[in-house]
Amino acid sequence: MVEIIPKPQVKSPPWINILFYSSLVLLIITVLSIFIINQLQKSAFDVSQKLGEELKKVKSPERFDSANKLIGYQKKISDFSYLIQNHKLTSKLFTLLEKLSHPKVQFTNFNLQVDKTKVVLNGETDNFLSLGQQFLIFRAEPLIKEVNLSTVSIGDNGRIGFSFEITPSSEIFK
Repeated sequence: MVEIIPKPQVKSPPWINILFYSSLVLLIITVLSIFIINQLQKSAFDVSQKLGEELKKVKSPERFDSANKLIGYQKKISDFSYLIQNHKLTSKLFTLLEKLSHPKVQFTNFNLQVDKTKVVLNGETDNFLSLGQQFLIFRAEPLIKEVNLSTVSIGDNGRIGFSFEITPSSEIFK
């Protein structure tokens, strides 16, 4: 069937037209924004390249070598400062042992373990009385924290062998 009578054209609601045109404007703005951002990125990259080249010109090999030498000297100075601050004066321990030694006691071996703050003294004496007196002398000293008589033996020559384990105060090494 053919219709001869024209029908009036159906009009779309106005919000559909507004939505269509606003979407079209938004699409154009998005495309333009992408183009502008791309151009800005290229110009920023070019500026970055130019600054990098200028920085290379400023950083000459002589300056780089001088900076490396300076860093090396700074490291040596800081290492030396650390060593000076943490150095332990073990010679003070010898002075203390000389002062505390009993006249009839002979020390034959000395082992100092600075990291554990421990001293092992091996020696000989004529009798148990002098050994006991030496033990009491060590215990009476305030710079000695702990004294242990670890071994006692009688040698072939009749002398008494012994071994003291002494823990000195850390103040003695300062």
